Order: sequence, then structure tokens, then C-alpha cells
Amino acid sequence: MRYRVLAVLLLLTAAVVATPGTACACSCAPLEPRRQVEESAAVFTGTVVAARRLKGAPSGPTPPIVYTFRADQVYKGRADAEFQVVTNADEAACGYRFTTGSRYLVFASAGESGLFAIDPGVPLHTSLCAGNRMVRPGVAPLRADDGAQSGAPLTAGLLTALGTATPPAPPAPSAAPPAPSTSGDGPGPSWIYGGVALAALGLAAAGWRLLRRGRAA
Repeated sequence: MRYRVLAVLLLLTAAVVATPGTACACSCAPLEPRRQVEESAAVFTGTVVAARRLKGAPSGPTPPIVYTFRADQVYKGRADAEFQVVTNADEAACGYRFTTGSRYLVFASAGESGLFAIDPGVPLHTSLCAGNRMVRPGVAPLRADDGAQSGAPLTAGLLTALGTATPPAPPAPSAAPPAPSTSGDGPGPSWIYGGVALAALGLAAAGWRLLRRGRAA
């Protein structure tokens, strides 16, 4: 009987270890808003405009996802108009699930994270523990009631930690077309053609006068 009980316990232990996501379940320690901002390289609000899953080995873990955000307010980091942030696809691996078309307050870190099995090739990353949350659609700096989209208003402590927002820089203007060249075999400036035409008219008038004088003599 004792051996049967031991065998059952071993089988149960093996099943728990083999269950996907159980052995690597994400556990987050609560952070104060000030720490969330301090430990982030970029903090911004933006709308998800694209998502792409990275390629990984067929037999390996689920590859991470790179989300592209159109930023509307930046609270920390460069005030870029667009951000790319990578996160794991599974919540069990501390991934955060963003929804395309929704607006979020995003806390993104830079550098090595130890969360990804493959190199994502994106400098910014985030996780389930970073403090991300969905907020009300819009482009203005956050207010307390903007957090109602995710179920609870934004706290005064969070708004104070975020500080003053900076609108993102507008996209760089396209390069102006090059000025027409005044050298080489191409056509010259229009004033040259006008001068030549006037000179030709002057010569024609002088020749006509000489021709009339010759006939009169």
C-alpha cells in the first residue's frame, strides 16, 4: 500500500511539472507607482496599431510578440511618435496581452530582461508585472477618470509619479526636391533665353535699317 501511495504522488508531481505554464507561472510583487516609473526606460500612453509574432523554433516556447504603439503623450524617455515594445505571448511567462486599437499606459524597460527565449531585436520590453493598463481613448494627458476603461480610476499617487506629459515629436518632414542644376548639359535659366531673344531682335532691326539705307542710296 505504501508503494502505491508513493507511486501516485510521483505521478501527480510529474503531471504538475509537465503542465504548460505551471512551472513558470508569473508571480508579480506589487510596486509603488514611483518605482514603476523609476524602473522604466519609457513611459507613455499610446494606441496599439500593429502586432507581430516573432519566429521561433517549432518545438520551442511560444515566441514573443512585438506591439507597435502610436504615442500621444510621453511621461518618460524620448518623445517619439511611435514605440515598438516586445512582451511574451503567454501570461504564464509574464506576458501582457495588448489589444489592437485600444489605448494603454505603458511602462517599458530596456536592456536584458531574461524573459525571452529568443532575441526579439527590439530595445524596449514590458511584462505583466510592469504596471501597464488600458485607459480611455484620447490623446490628452491622463486624468483620474481615464483609468475607468480598465476597471478603476487612476490614483493620485500614480498621476503624481507620472508627472508632466510631453506630446510626441511630429514626424520629420520629407526632403525638399533638389533645385534645378545650372551647370552641365541641361537647360539654363530662363533669363538667358530672354537675353538671346532680345539680342536677335536687335540684330535683325539693325540689319533692316542698313538694308533700307542701301536701297535709298
